[in-house]
Order: sequence, then structure tokens, then C-alpha cells
Amino acid sequence: MHALQKLLLTIGVLSTLLFFSNCMGTEKSPRPDNLIAEENYIDLLVEMQHITTYRNAMPDSVNADSLKSLIYDKFGITEEEYLTSHQYYQKQVDRQLIRVNEAVRRLEGEEQYIQTHIDSMKAAVRDTVK
Repeated sequence: MHALQKLLLTIGVLSTLLFFSNCMGTEKSPRPDNLIAEENYIDLLVEMQHITTYRNAMPDSVNADSLKSLIYDKFGITEEEYLTSHQYYQKQVDRQLIRVNEAVRRLEGEEQYIQTHIDSMKAAVRDTVK
């Protein structure tokens, strides 16, 4: 993930967390019956960031809602289940920061993997041109 994308993701998440933490009362939210498992939720955060990044890079080429529908189908959930779980997890500010940091770590790992592949392809092309 480029530094700007990471910064924008972090700012967006922190802004949302601050908004929700200011709106919350002192009572603890009940756990939703259809809560998405934390590990799957982190996977979903990564997938949603992919959609956001793609939409920002190619704004006219893809309908983000159709991509989200594909992601929901992949995980066997509904948009409502995702939103309910997202709201629940966001109310746990400290834990949500850990989850977001894990999503960012995974995205950075993906970026490094892709960059390594690009570099090896460039090296292969250079070697064949020589």
C-alpha cells in the first residue's frame, strides 16, 4: 500500500472511530446474533480497501456496489450483516485499532508480494533483451 493510501485509510478509520466513540453512551452494545467472526471481518476490511483503491484508480470503470456484492457472496454474508458487525466492532475502539492495523499489515504484505513479482518480471525482461 502506498504511503498516501495508508495515511488515507488510517485517517478514515480514526475519523470513523472518533465519531462513533463520541456518539456512544456508557452502556455496552449487545453482541449481534449474526456477528461476523473477527478474522473474517479483518479479511473483509482488506477486501473493502481493495475496492476503494480500485475505485479511486479507475473511477469510471467499475461499479463499487457490484464489487461489494461479490465480496459479500464470497464470504456468504449480507450487506446488513457486514454493517451490523462493522458498527459493533467500531465501538470497541482499542480492539478496532488492532484489527485495522492487522488489515494494513496484510495490505502491505500484498503490496510487497506484488512489487517483488514486478521486479522479477522486469529483471527477466532485462535479461532477455541483453
